[in-house]
Amino acid sequence: MRKYITISMIALSFVLASSSANAFDYKNWIPLLPENISGMEKQGDPSGMNMEKSGQSWSALRQEYSDADGNDIRFSIVTGSNGPGIKEFETMQQFNMETPEKNVKTLDIAGHKAVLELNKKGGKSNLLISAQEETLVVIDTTSFDNEDDIISLADDVPLSEIADSVD
Repeated sequence: MRKYITISMIALSFVLASSSANAFDYKNWIPLLPENISGMEKQGDPSGMNMEKSGQSWSALRQEYSDADGNDIRFSIVTGSNGPGIKEFETMQQFNMETPEKNVKTLDIAGHKAVLELNKKGGKSNLLISAQEETLVVIDTTSFDNEDDIISLADDVPLSEIADSVD
């Protein structure tokens, strides 16, 4: 009986160690936040969250950027299989769609899979970039309604460094 308890305890410690090793702390991304994106400066401090539920964990970090002309974006990084937007990204990258109001298309940005959800009438648009499996960089904006302008926002994002930070 003791042998089974010992084996169970060892197995449980491996499970706990592996889930702890997979946990990520959003604070690790703070040094990777660009000082500016397309001339827009950081506004305030970043906000983040580490979440764990039923053995699943995810982390998210968000930073606001704006400029003197009133342009603004919300920049986010999310990691973890249950992180906000991860499953939606996987679904969205499987199709392209265009209506008079919206254009959804898959892209390649600096070697990373991406999805652009463009609101043609000036509403909220999103650029989602897979830094690596289960890690997304998301740029939301209502300030830009031109595809090239939104895509160019990713030029100042250190995608490779973000991907490397969660290995």
